[in-house]
Amino acid sequence: TSGVFGYLADYALWCVCFTSLLVHTWCFFKLFPRKRRPRLRLVLGNLLVFSSMLGAVALMAETYLRFLSVKTDAFGMTLAAQRWFVLYTDMNSLECRDAEWNMAKPEGVYRIAFVGDSFTYGWGIEREEDRFSDIIEKRLNAAANSLTALPSISLVEVLNVAKPGWGTGDEYEPICDMIEHYGVDEVVLCITPNDIEKLIPREAGNDPTAPPVPKLFNTDSSALVEYLFRRIHSPRVKTVRGYHDWLYEGYQDERVWAAQQTALGRIISLCGETGVTLRAVVLPFMKTGGTIYNAERVHQLYLAFLELNRVPAVSALPMLKGRKGDTLIVNRDDPHPNEKANALFADVIWQAFYQPAATTDE
Repeated sequence: TSGVFGYLADYALWCVCFTSLLVHTWCFFKLFPRKRRPRLRLVLGNLLVFSSMLGAVALMAETYLRFLSVKTDAFGMTLAAQRWFVLYTDMNSLECRDAEWNMAKPEGVYRIAFVGDSFTYGWGIEREEDRFSDIIEKRLNAAANSLTALPSISLVEVLNVAKPGWGTGDEYEPICDMIEHYGVDEVVLCITPNDIEKLIPREAGNDPTAPPVPKLFNTDSSALVEYLFRRIHSPRVKTVRGYHDWLYEGYQDERVWAAQQTALGRIISLCGETGVTLRAVVLPFMKTGGTIYNAERVHQLYLAFLELNRVPAVSALPMLKGRKGDTLIVNRDDPHPNEKANALFADVIWQAFYQPAATTDE
């Protein structure tokens, strides 16, 4: 079966094929008479030499991509991405990328749950401490005694409650668990524009949330073919190219937006009924495609709804002004926010929710 290195038997087969090519090339120059059909000999010889050189490059690329490359992509489908998750993600018993949490909250500890999807999870970020939730925890503990935004505490504990692919509707039950079983005092709901994905109707065979898959070739058989497919073919697929427009059309659908408001309303009611502080941050896409996607409109929809429901909220969209999206993504194949973007997210959250309430002796 295929693992994080693909089908190893297929890699061995590629090596055998390349070796065979080299042997045949050697035999051709060794055995083909020099004076018989010189023009044909020249053409075939050049073709074999070119094929051998191309095969060497392909085998080196195959070896690197199959065994050495470690990086994420947008869908987490490649062998390199699978290795990244094995190497850089440690999950706790609740399958969240964080340390193990004690159910009994120690006295004097103020617990904050950052709840979200892959942006909050830290997709593509190697060190957990570089995520915005962990940066906020460090800052809060450094300034715990001087913050009036929080009660008198000795320690702040931030729980990163996030899973890739979660929508707003998926986050209700985890928040219930955090409140009931882990005694969190505050929830920071981390909203991304794709939180409504599961609410948008989709046509059969036309699902923008599903990664393109080749029909005639298993990409686990060749990391090089997989790489070329994801790099060259996938961006040209209609559903991938038009993903953001499809998402924006969902926000323009009154039924979809009403369902999303209902999902948000459940979380707001839950926190209100249990006395848990609720804050919200709307995180932007670093890069978008399509022709009609309007990030400002999407963020404004959320901010207006949250303001109407008296939930302190902030949008991180303004931080993108004057900055190139390419400098804020994990890599060219993965548009998730990188460490620099997470630091900017942390600044936005800090300034909106905690820093204004800080007191100093100056």
